[in-house]
Amino acid sequence: MIGTNTDDVRRRNLSAVLTLVHRSRSLTRSDLTRKTGLARSTVKDLVEELVDGGLVEESQSAPASQVGRPSPIVRPQTDTLAIAVNPETDAITIGLVALGGTVLDVTRYPTDGIPSAGETVAITAEAINRIRRKLGRKRRVTAIGVAVPGLVHAPASVVRLAPHLDWHDEELGQMLSAAAGLPVFAANDANLGAVAEHIFGGHADAHHMIYVNGGASGIGAGFVVAGELLEGAAGYAGELGHTYVGGAGPCHCGRIGCLETEVSQTTAKTVAHQAQYLGIALGNAINLLNPNLIVLGGFLRVFPEQAAAALDTAVSRHSMRVPHEQVRIVSASLGSQTLMIGAAEVAFAPLLADPAAHYRQTIG
Repeated sequence: MIGTNTDDVRRRNLSAVLTLVHRSRSLTRSDLTRKTGLARSTVKDLVEELVDGGLVEESQSAPASQVGRPSPIVRPQTDTLAIAVNPETDAITIGLVALGGTVLDVTRYPTDGIPSAGETVAITAEAINRIRRKLGRKRRVTAIGVAVPGLVHAPASVVRLAPHLDWHDEELGQMLSAAAGLPVFAANDANLGAVAEHIFGGHADAHHMIYVNGGASGIGAGFVVAGELLEGAAGYAGELGHTYVGGAGPCHCGRIGCLETEVSQTTAKTVAHQAQYLGIALGNAINLLNPNLIVLGGFLRVFPEQAAAALDTAVSRHSMRVPHEQVRIVSASLGSQTLMIGAAEVAFAPLLADPAAHYRQTIG
């Protein structure tokens, strides 16, 4: 691994090993040696350090038929936790997720109306206090990840615009961090859904993928290109719900004819009828990005099952034949947990990048 000095090399190697274990959920030491290209003795030392740090655990694999000692299995240690938050127009959903993307608990807190940023912070902070009181001494919450249905300046966790929530330039990260006493990392909900389905969804050919999320707060998309999230210049890429599909209804964003005015949970149109508008947007996205896979999450999960023919007809009508031929359209495999896992992933990012910093904080 490339590094500027011994400490930097060690940090990078620890990060590589922990990230592989986290994303794979279970790997043998032999797998880690092969995937990292590091020496077996180096991998052994790194795994032992991560075990001592409480981030992974080892167990012996079942006896193998081949000659030699079986390679130990390395798994994420589930005492390391993140809080996942998803505010919408009618509720705030809060989850507890362990390293390895394992969702331990999800609670939906209905709201009387559209929650303000301040109300969201208050409800979330109170819920986190309840969660912490129930945790054992060994378990530790490292950070909070927030999946926001809107435009989020991710480096500062500032919500620039969430039309359905009527949030404008809300410093959500700073507010929630002060209230909960934890680091906060906010990002667009569909982007985080794309990350979750790409890493943990188990989809074949997902290196070029579009994830489209449908929720009470509209429709958004996340684009995975060559295995990496396409965020745009400031993190605002993926607003598929605000592409023009020919409708005449006014949208929360101030424009007319956006996708999410024609496709929603509240519309009186049938799923098959809505599939015609969804197909326009997906067809255009196929022409632009040439994906292998389109994953539909949230309330859009039902479209591949309930309106497959109508959706395929619309998509083929609005995309070029050659790129359309290689696209599969499927439902989100993580189901209702997609956004919880995605929000936790952004919360775990600093830990995965520098596991040793976690040890120092824990000891301190």
